[in-house]
Amino acid sequence: MNAAPPSLRRRLLRSPAFWLVCAILFAGVFAPALANGVPLAVRDRGAWTFPALAEAFGRPSASPDGGSWRRWLQSSRAAEAAVWMPPIPHDPLATDLTAADAAPSAAHWLGCDATGRDLLARVVHGARGVVAVAAPAVLLAALLGVWLGALAGLRRGVVEALVLRLVELIACLPLLLFLLFAAAWCGGSAAALRVTLVALLWPSFARVVRGELLALAEQEFVHTARGLGLSDGRILRRHVLPQLAGQVATTAAFCLAGAVVAESTLSFLGLGPGAASPTWGGLLREGAASAPLGAWRPLLAPAAALLALVIACHRVAERCQSGPVAATGRT
Repeated sequence: MNAAPPSLRRRLLRSPAFWLVCAILFAGVFAPALANGVPLAVRDRGAWTFPALAEAFGRPSASPDGGSWRRWLQSSRAAEAAVWMPPIPHDPLATDLTAADAAPSAAHWLGCDATGRDLLARVVHGARGVVAVAAPAVLLAALLGVWLGALAGLRRGVVEALVLRLVELIACLPLLLFLLFAAAWCGGSAAALRVTLVALLWPSFARVVRGELLALAEQEFVHTARGLGLSDGRILRRHVLPQLAGQVATTAAFCLAGAVVAESTLSFLGLGPGAASPTWGGLLREGAASAPLGAWRPLLAPAAALLALVIACHRVAERCQSGPVAATGRT
């Protein structure tokens, strides 16, 4: 007798690529706490302050003297306090001409660019674009696509025809060209880019869910549930959608890779959001300008991060692919 295939959760937890994606998302969320020129924690005269964590959640705090933390670190009072710096104690925007084009060292693990900015700090903060744009867009696209796909698969008729026509219409739009149009029209707004990605990605989820629902609707456990008087909504939530977790997760992984590449492409062209903060696409543009001069690290560092995330997403998608749909459900 063949052993049952491992569950989706177990397959993901055993995948190094899944943990790599999680690590990059974690780095994007907590980038100010991982790479920053302000302290991670300060204990001054019995009072605790966490300025880097506060900055990570968009609420920068003032130093004990009411000024900036960078100036406070150079004061005599800082020498009397207990100060813990982030793992990468460098501001991604702070320049230091004395460290221009510095080679990798204990102080700068990946070296510095032409203006003395720490490359590792900039790559870590560049992951914020994934968290701020790509990941929310894929999540919202999954919610919208699963709902519309389920509606089309269950209701059929006019509802199914409308959803399919929308899917066909959006499928005719070139992804990059439409993103370029949206970025030029909306001025590189992060919210506009998220909405555009949602509008372009939800059909991928809707097609998968509708196609699987057409097959599952004829399964014995669905007929049994309907015979017991369960509503279509409960059958969908309790019996059908759990069967589609692998397919939806596979689609989400592929869409995340595509959204990351799209956001990086716009940033590389100077049309992405957050021009004042580092992005992987912006770092690639800066590195491409310095590469002909022999400085390859500013180009290779963000390129390696982007390539690692895209490959990891594809490996996660392979892990999420499940075998035949189970023929039983939970009542």
